Amino acid sequence: MFACPKTRAPLQDWYSQAADTLYPVLDGLPVLVPDPHRFLMRHGPWDPGYGAAGEPREPLGVAETDAVTPFLPPSRLPLRPLLTEVMHTLGDRDPESVCAAWAAERAMSGPAVDWGCGVGTMSYKMARLGREVYALDRSLEAVSLARALLTGGIDELWVPTHRGGAEATRPPISVVNTPTHFAVADVRHPPLAPGRFTWVHLGMILDGLSADDQVDALAGAVEALAPGGMLTLTTAYDTGPALPAQPRPEPELHEALTALGMSLMAEEDDVPRVRRRFDRAVEITLVHCMAWRKAAGTPTRRA
Repeated sequence: MFACPKTRAPLQDWYSQAADTLYPVLDGLPVLVPDPHRFLMRHGPWDPGYGAAGEPREPLGVAETDAVTPFLPPSRLPLRPLLTEVMHTLGDRDPESVCAAWAAERAMSGPAVDWGCGVGTMSYKMARLGREVYALDRSLEAVSLARALLTGGIDELWVPTHRGGAEATRPPISVVNTPTHFAVADVRHPPLAPGRFTWVHLGMILDGLSADDQVDALAGAVEALAPGGMLTLTTAYDTGPALPAQPRPEPELHEALTALGMSLMAEEDDVPRVRRRFDRAVEITLVHCMAWRKAAGTPTRRA
């Protein structure tokens, strides 16, 4: 159910007749962004066939210090004893688990989308719930790593133990058995067939977008949902510079989703998102988790 990111029209062997664009495939991963060749010149692996010497490059990398601990709840993180005691007070709750529990209880059966999949934490939970999964991220490196983790393509991972040091460990998850599709994509231009998905997750992806791009991302997610479908999202509202006299962002997000024809189903604030830096350091962010339902009469396509 991938589609042209410019027209949402179907693709035939990664070619969009409507946009007259053939989308490249790197190591089995389609690059489904509006201008894929310019994107690869800047963000993709170096290829002398794509650009001139001196072209500014910006590899996107993976926004995690390792590919193991994002799959673990706070209480199971490998840390120094004092930090382990602190983590046990947080228990096993994390933003992905909260949203996955909502979907398990209330989402219709059908395919799911993990936007900003990173190393595949939510994609894995979706697959464990028996969903067909579409895992998307703007980073080629992140999508490649998520695919390797979920499909058994990697046997050993490195986890930082101290500054300058790391130890090898096995992946903390088993191979998924449900159909899982991976692609490089931009959340502002979703390469998804409208109205075909029953669950879309936006995981911490709004935090890196401008206000206008946030609106586009939300509208694209709603467009991909079937009537009655569920949108889950997590955010720490960590966007832009701190400015005086700015309103709280929570009401604005509620208003934006309500205007898109969504109704609030569930909400939980201050859910701890813990990221281990090494065995003496963690970063704790309190995350706002929400689940929204697309109304039955909401148009599938944006005007």
